[in-house]
Amino acid sequence: MVRALLSLALVASASAFGGVMPAPTSSKLALSRVARTADVQMQDKGVVVGAACVGGLAGVYLTGEIQTGVIFAAILAYSTTTNSKFGGFAKGTGENAAKVWDKTTELNDQYDLLPKAKTLTDTVVTAGSNLDKNYGITAKIDEQLKLSQAIDKAGAKVEELKGSVTSKVDELKSKASD
Repeated sequence: MVRALLSLALVASASAFGGVMPAPTSSKLALSRVARTADVQMQDKGVVVGAACVGGLAGVYLTGEIQTGVIFAAILAYSTTTNSKFGGFAKGTGENAAKVWDKTTELNDQYDLLPKAKTLTDTVVTAGSNLDKNYGITAKIDEQLKLSQAIDKAGAKVEELKGSVTSKVDELKSKASD
């Protein structure tokens, strides 16, 4: 139900990108005193992309599904083009996300952080693996907590339950066919 609602909201928001069609001069709307809305002005590309990224991350974080993340991204990206309160929130979010991206890339360019972080991560993982190999830390933890035995016990119980259910189903099938 929620997916269908959000999918329809995405379609509705995508249809709003068509812009404002001018009313024909012969229509009563053109002659009325109702003010026409202005054409949608595209915001800075970084603001729209930043808002879409934040929306996508929020959608995936809140629901754990990529589809919802895409819908939230589209909603926030579109709302940056509106003049509503939510549009103002989306613009602010997009501006902040763009600033964070710009500062992060500036720091990475200046200090070459990405290769350093990768090297650090590789070193920590290798050191942890060597410590475990030399001192048997995971084996000692397993020995103290008896996790392997508990897992084996649970696996045996599952197999036993599966066997009993299978035998009951077979009995019911044979009785039904008699």
